[in-house]
Order: sequence, then C-alpha cells, then structure tokens
Amino acid sequence: MNVMDPEQWSNRYDSGCTGWDLGRSPAELRTWAAALPPRRRILIPGCGRGYELADLVALGHEVTAIDYAEGAIAAARRSIGELAASIRCADFFACDLPSGRFDLCYERTFLCSLPRPGREEYGRRVASLLKPGGRLVGVFLYGQPEDDDPPVPLAASDRERILEAHFSLEEDRAHASGLPVFDEYAERWQVWRKRGS
Repeated sequence: MNVMDPEQWSNRYDSGCTGWDLGRSPAELRTWAAALPPRRRILIPGCGRGYELADLVALGHEVTAIDYAEGAIAAARRSIGELAASIRCADFFACDLPSGRFDLCYERTFLCSLPRPGREEYGRRVASLLKPGGRLVGVFLYGQPEDDDPPVPLAASDRERILEAHFSLEEDRAHASGLPVFDEYAERWQVWRKRGS
C-alpha cells in the first residue's frame, strides 16, 4: 500500500503538525465503550497519541494499539505515560495479528490517512481480524477527495467498496470534532457489524 512512510509521520509529530489530533477520545467512544460487556478485545490501528487506548484500558478492556511512526509513540509517551509502552510499532497491514481475535476495531483518522488506491485492503484486513459479529466503530470522514494528501475522505463509491463489502451499518449520526482540518468534510460516528455473522 502506498502510504506516507513512518518518518514522514514522525516528522509531523515532532514538529507539532498534527491538526487531526483532538486532544482526547471522542465522547461517543467513551459512552459507547462504557456500555460494552467487560474485557472486550479491541484493536486500534494508527493509534497516535493513544487517548483512546488509555480510556478503553481504564474501562477494563484488552486493547491492542498499533502505530508505525516512532514519533507518534514518543508523543503517546508524553500523553499517556507508561501505558504507551504497550503500543506496537508496526505496519497494520503487515504485522502478525491473529485472525478472528478482536471484538471491536476502533477507527478515527487512520482510514483517512490512506490514499484511495488500495483502500479495499483496509476493509478486508479489519474484517479478517474481527470475530463473527465483531464491530468496526468510530469516526469516519466523508466528502469528495481531491487528491491523496491526508485527510482523504470517503466518497460514496469508497464506502461501498471498502466498508459495505464487509460490514452492515448499525448506527450512523453526525459528529463534529471542531477541528479546522476537517471543516470541509462530514464527520460521522458509525457502528458497522461484520457481515456473515
């Protein structure tokens, strides 16, 4: 997959060029995760500063968080302290993760960091890692992409190929982060259930 390399992302963290950083977990995630049965296995690809990791662990869930930029993990150490030691520095698409292990995959800004060509692999990869009945939840960015510089929103055709091919939509509502980098797009809090389960 042709994505920005880890050093480019690390440079963004090192220089403070992280306009996508909300500074906390979205309220929808905290509310939704608090209602889950205990000890869910949760996957967070592209976890960045790790706010969600910290909140989900505090709720008693087992979290696997991944980021392939050392700069992101260093920033997580400053944000969430010792808990950042549990973040795996790896490429989500290439790292060794057991199929069908996770109850839930959390999404916020990882998918929109990927260029449009080859994005189908995101849907396939997430679906393969989720248990039957597993869910993909989080904030998804919609709009008309103009190029492959992040953030790259989902167009209607992208949603069909990437998400609807593997998941059924269970919940969908407007989300507004208030971050200028997303002003021209529509942010949606969505819950997707893995198909065939």
